Amino acid sequence: MASTNDINIEIEWLKCEIVPKLLKERKLIENIADADLENVQIVDIKVDFIGAQEAFMLTKCYRTKIVYDFKGTTNEVNLFVKKTPPLPQDLFDAINFKALFINEILGYEKILPAIADFAKVNFNVAKFYYADLQTNCATVITEDFGSQGWRVAKDRVNLSLEHTLLAVKYLAKFHAAGFALRATNKDAFTELTKGLLESRYASEFEHPQMVLKVKCGTDRCLKVTKEYQKHIPEEFLQKYANLFSDALEYGRKLVKPQEPFVTLCHGDYLRNNVAYKYQDGDNAEPKDVMMFDLQTLRVASPMIDLTTFLGLSNFAEVRHQNFKEIFETYCQQLKKSFEEFAKLPAPEYLSPDSLIKEYIRCLPNVVYISSWFLPDLVEPMLITAAEMLTQEQTDEEIIQDCMTRGGEVMDRELAHQMKELYELVQEHNVDICI
Repeated sequence: MASTNDINIEIEWLKCEIVPKLLKERKLIENIADADLENVQIVDIKVDFIGAQEAFMLTKCYRTKIVYDFKGTTNEVNLFVKKTPPLPQDLFDAINFKALFINEILGYEKILPAIADFAKVNFNVAKFYYADLQTNCATVITEDFGSQGWRVAKDRVNLSLEHTLLAVKYLAKFHAAGFALRATNKDAFTELTKGLLESRYASEFEHPQMVLKVKCGTDRCLKVTKEYQKHIPEEFLQKYANLFSDALEYGRKLVKPQEPFVTLCHGDYLRNNVAYKYQDGDNAEPKDVMMFDLQTLRVASPMIDLTTFLGLSNFAEVRHQNFKEIFETYCQQLKKSFEEFAKLPAPEYLSPDSLIKEYIRCLPNVVYISSWFLPDLVEPMLITAAEMLTQEQTDEEIIQDCMTRGGEVMDRELAHQMKELYELVQEHNVDICI
């Protein structure tokens, strides 16, 4: 929880550094004359830090409302500020914050505007205001989309079918724009995306506590599968476990672009990074959707995004029971949007029969991620990422926490994800080795 001193430090930084820069760059007041810059008076600045209870984040984030007066007229701007937390340099580098922020800056400044312009579609992306990248710290400032009526879903996990269908239609449209640009002007697509850096699998450094946590996640997943899904053969479970004997190498192979499933992907598409607009009322259904947090943008398989969303934002009661409708919704929107954007018939590799096999190829990855990350969403630790990464814990404490967090709800969900993987592999005769 942020202290009064933390808030005051940020207010002073906004007032003395950020507002003057935004004014000079004409980000606050368009076409303001140089002579008028000193006539802008700050009336008030409010800062509201986002805690771990709202979302899990590796960064330090807050919303701010800046009220200013210009020539007798009072205006306000609502911003979302994302900063790296204070960390030792080796940990800062290991998390690969440089790549994460480079990707986000490219995404907001260049890539998303170009993709939207090509497709002639509005992806509801937050307005970009400012970025700064240093050796051991980084900052990105965008519009606070909450001030425009957007908000993340109330539930951290197990989103409703309505939330899910809206999210996968948006995702399909986004993927289609990348596919269409690449199909009609491959050189332009390559030029647009060449600056993106590998943000997740580039570093050889692995935090010892995370290594143990990840191993325990896999152990827990296998243990509960044997308990709740006894029909799954031991041979299949061992084959799954072998995939992640070198998880870093597996991840690198998975995200490497492999024809023909190559498009622009969000890279971390789940509830934490998706916002909705709702009909009036507390229990209203969502009517529109947007994505944010562009730090993991990558050129890769679209099924990495789809499996991530369904594995980390849904439970089996929504995902499994409605999988046919969800998958068909994605595929239909992908085909429709590709043909609209490219002015070409959709290729065979974008057919449902082709995409389901690619979905299965990517599915072990999200079962693996779910095994160690989903428990933190189901039963949040309510500490910051920086605190989590720097806290002292014994191996026994880490193991106990990883094997029990989220309780039986988590156990059954992990087992069911493995069941879904196994049954899809059997139905479509797909080898999960990549």
